[in-house]
Amino acid sequence: MDIAIVVVCTLFAAGLLVALISKAVSMVKQMRRFREEIAQIQGSDQYLLDIVQDGKTVRIECKDVNSDNVELVAKGEDKE
Repeated sequence: MDIAIVVVCTLFAAGLLVALISKAVSMVKQMRRFREEIAQIQGSDQYLLDIVQDGKTVRIECKDVNSDNVELVAKGEDKE
C-alpha cells in the first residue's frame, strides 16, 4: 500500500512538473511574439490599435501624426 501511495504521488508531481514546463514554454513564446511586434511597431510609422468593448475586438491600422497641438482629455473629467 505504501508503494502505491508513493507511485501515485510521484506521478502527480510529474504531471504538475509537465504542466509547469509547458506553461513556461508557452509564456516564453508569447513574450518573443510580443517583443517582435513591439520591434516592428517601433520600426514603422504605422501601428495597430486594438479597441476592446463588450468582448469584441476591433483592430485599426493607424499612422503616426504630429500631435504637438493636440490635447488629450479623458472622458468624464470636467474642466473648471
